[in-house]
Amino acid sequence: MIDAIEKLSQLGLDDEEMATSEVPLVSHAHGRMRRIERQIERRELQAAVKYGRKERANPGVNGEKRWRFTHKGVVYVTDETCTHEVTSWRIDTGGIGVAAVADDDDESAGARVVLVVDDSGSMRTGDCPGYATRTAAVYDCLAKDLVQPQLHLGGREATVTLIEMSDDAKIVFEDETFTPGLAAALRRRMTRRARSHGNYLPALDAVVARLAAKSGQKQLFLMFLSDGSPSDHVDMACEHDVQVWQPRPYGALRWDGKPQLRECSTASACRDAIRNFVRKECVKKIQLLGDLVGRDRIFVGTVAFGPPTENYSVLQQMAAAVPRSSFQKLGLSAAALETAFTSLTSSLTTLRTSAAAGIFGVSSLSFTKRTDLKKQSADAGREALNAASLDATEFDVYVGKTFLAKKRWSMANKKFEKVEPLGDGVAHAKCYFAEGAERVVFHATEVEKGRFCCRRIGPTLVAKQSLHQELVFNPDYHEVFCRILGEADELACLFNRRSGGTPDMRVSYVVPYVFDLVDDRFGSGTVSVLAEKQLEGRFTKWNNNAGRVRDQHTSVHKNTLGLSSSSATIVEEDEDEDCEEDRPTADDVPQAFSHFTHSVTDGKRLVVDIQGVWNAYDGFVLTDPVIHSRGFKSRNGRTDKGTVGIRQFFETHTCNALCRRLGL
Repeated sequence: MIDAIEKLSQLGLDDEEMATSEVPLVSHAHGRMRRIERQIERRELQAAVKYGRKERANPGVNGEKRWRFTHKGVVYVTDETCTHEVTSWRIDTGGIGVAAVADDDDESAGARVVLVVDDSGSMRTGDCPGYATRTAAVYDCLAKDLVQPQLHLGGREATVTLIEMSDDAKIVFEDETFTPGLAAALRRRMTRRARSHGNYLPALDAVVARLAAKSGQKQLFLMFLSDGSPSDHVDMACEHDVQVWQPRPYGALRWDGKPQLRECSTASACRDAIRNFVRKECVKKIQLLGDLVGRDRIFVGTVAFGPPTENYSVLQQMAAAVPRSSFQKLGLSAAALETAFTSLTSSLTTLRTSAAAGIFGVSSLSFTKRTDLKKQSADAGREALNAASLDATEFDVYVGKTFLAKKRWSMANKKFEKVEPLGDGVAHAKCYFAEGAERVVFHATEVEKGRFCCRRIGPTLVAKQSLHQELVFNPDYHEVFCRILGEADELACLFNRRSGGTPDMRVSYVVPYVFDLVDDRFGSGTVSVLAEKQLEGRFTKWNNNAGRVRDQHTSVHKNTLGLSSSSATIVEEDEDEDCEEDRPTADDVPQAFSHFTHSVTDGKRLVVDIQGVWNAYDGFVLTDPVIHSRGFKSRNGRTDKGTVGIRQFFETHTCNALCRRLGL
């Protein structure tokens, strides 16, 4: 194993000659139990290290550096050596299933070919010599130069899907094999009358939905052909709710005869921001395909078939989003189109033969919900945070006179106290990505000011604001939250001392900070934003504030951690290890912790809504607790249900081995 670690280190963890099963993985019994719960195989983690997209993860609670690998729908977090398992989870794709990783000798391997062809009105133009329209040239060359050379390989291990891209995406046919009938079907599209806009995003959404949801270990060959830049921005509204890319009413024209566009207070900047948003979304969807299907199993070929003066930067950046890709700018020559398709045919032939050979391995009605909020997808903003400089179209940046203070709640003094910031200010995303019963959550980071721009510093943060209008400017709102979290953390520290458990049974709460900022958009000119470090791992809620309890495992391993001091000599624990029926494990911790808080406070308080992440090195790192208080209804905010909440917990709670150890 030492040789394997050294080899991977020398080769940057991407040596394809090393078998996936040889990739070192130091694990533990409880981590294996979590993987079983999430239906993740050990081999999937090894494949993630070998093939996946590698990026820095947030550090551990003690500042340890960590890596995050994303591959085939699995996110795997390791220590700095890339050998020790910290945690893993599957990407939440809104119901899109992801196939499990294939063995290196999987006979079911094959190729899926997806052709996305521009069907916008400009494709009707007859400026390609020898053809009536651009559409005719494209489909004839697809039949002649892409499909026909594949016929001698047969159609058993490859399927073809055609998507036409206009205002929306149209699935023309799906999962057809390489046959003469396929070439004929493409030629019949030559006389099609293209129309309207060429919107990239619906077409890419169709690719994700069609391919990521399918079972089997087929590789993906995606050809994306367009004669111009995406048109998705045309119907989009800016932050001022104005469609700044739409013509003004009544047909007003500019000096050059083109329609005048609608205006807002900062129309030029808004137009740039919308186009930039579309570009980033296109690239993200290609990255998502790579993460779901596997970066080693996807080839993306983008083809620009249109006037040389057009801007094809989006096509170019889409191709650059995955390692195996090509971008070709052809002009309007049929000969160039034939040459491009011949090149892509060679790549497709290699992909198909490789695949055949198996080479690749409680909101209250008394409050009003805010209407000024805009939502974005869960992963939007993470890429922007990792950029060299922060994009002003996605973040509000507060430095200098607009940044007043960074504060932390003092449990000893019962008030906020100023602390030293990591940099010169803070950046806060314009759109939120998650919503709870009380708060909305945004991406954020502390920043340092450079000569020309601001750069992020420190860990990725999540910023939280109230979901309700009446509480946005309430000065006590963050105080209540921070005090509750501080009280829960004090009880967690006491629990850790009493339980005497191994590190995987430790409980801690994230540290919240409040940033005071100057922003004249918020009436009084100042606003306070609460932020805490973003949790790395699969977010889980073990119980809630209404008595609901998450199911627990019944099997308990004797040695929960069981890691040897020599990481080079133990990979996983013995599968035949003895079990003790009443030995506490980490599975017992969440419910036992809630029970403990009630007991140790003589029944006056009960901490519930246990939610956060778990890994074997940090234990349970939690956030957003709820405290039910006997005799002090709503002392801890609107989620405090008092004696009713306490009764609901004990109506469903069943004492476990850890409860019994603590004498509860």
